[in-house]
Amino acid sequence: MVLSITVIFLGFTLALPGANKQKLDVAASTVAEDIRLVQQLNMNQDAVYTVLFDCQNDIYYIQRGLSLYKKVQLPYGVDLVLTNFDFDNYSDNGCDHKLRFNIRGEPVRNNGILCGGHLSLRDKNGNFRYVIVASVTGRVRTDKVPPA
Repeated sequence: MVLSITVIFLGFTLALPGANKQKLDVAASTVAEDIRLVQQLNMNQDAVYTVLFDCQNDIYYIQRGLSLYKKVQLPYGVDLVLTNFDFDNYSDNGCDHKLRFNIRGEPVRNNGILCGGHLSLRDKNGNFRYVIVASVTGRVRTDKVPPA
């Protein structure tokens, strides 16, 4: 009896738009925090850290060199829609969804050019949150409005 009430309550909670929006806000904040972590780790210079985004599986990875440092699966109901991060700067293969910072905390491409970008998250109700990395300063922020 308790289990069925819990399942019904959980299903009702997930159906609430506010619950989905809150889950989206938390996911965006978590992604932003992890990007800031990679930024700080690169500034500490103990290794090269990279964030790789997998839009098809709603996962992102933090790599230390070639080793996996952290893997994050986005919560159920939050989709990683797209990123425009292009570390290799090779237009023929599109965006490679890879983000890296230099030792000054600036987002860079493999050719040394400073280049920020953003990623888009969407919940089941079609609400979006954007995680934006400024090109020159490397400032990481979240917003409800897409970057201009």
